[in-house]
Amino acid sequence: MKTTIPTLAIAALLASPAHSALYTSGHADYGIGYENGDFHFHFHAEGATVDGIERDDEEFDIPDVITVVSSGAMLSLPIDFAPLGAQTGDIIWVLPEVENMTLPFLGLATEELSTSEWGDITFSLGAVTSPSGNGEFALWQSGSLGDLLLRMSTSDPSADALTLLPGSHAHYNYGFTEAGIWQIEMTVSGTHVTDGFKSATETLTFHVIPEPSVFLLGGLGLAGLVLRRRR
Repeated sequence: MKTTIPTLAIAALLASPAHSALYTSGHADYGIGYENGDFHFHFHAEGATVDGIERDDEEFDIPDVITVVSSGAMLSLPIDFAPLGAQTGDIIWVLPEVENMTLPFLGLATEELSTSEWGDITFSLGAVTSPSGNGEFALWQSGSLGDLLLRMSTSDPSADALTLLPGSHAHYNYGFTEAGIWQIEMTVSGTHVTDGFKSATETLTFHVIPEPSVFLLGGLGLAGLVLRRRR
């Protein structure tokens, strides 16, 4: 489904003669492949709208893609939210783990890796650069009992990594505390049965866009007061 988001900031980026590819909605994953003895950490569009065109089964280099976090992701917190160091009434932006056709539906994937060749694959959070230098980023999921499963958080040093089985993928809530350009370093690592330990590091770029409309938080698992970190 082709989606157009009427935002002046996006239009300005598209008009730039040397802009990066803008991912604005639909399903995509940061995926891991294995080629010529090295990890290939890449952006994989699977029905994602990139530069206004729906892309299906198309790969991009991660540095070439900016994920646009538009006004539909803008929320006013009804409670304090420790993973982002945010308080009641604060404005945050969340890309949800449940698909919303107007927002990026972004996961992490190891589907290209064989279960017979790999053990668990680890995604580790590295340096995070926020617009002001004081913003907070978090990655979490909603548990089956309504609790919150914290995976990564700049405000919680113990939440710095997650693992996936080879041949799988998962979706998460991506949370940000301020508008502007974010750069998030992520390293993927694992051990091949014959080739040994492998790793690759890329910097993910997000453009969080401020808008006047604010939506109340709902359905993202933030109401759970018990935080569990599961790797």
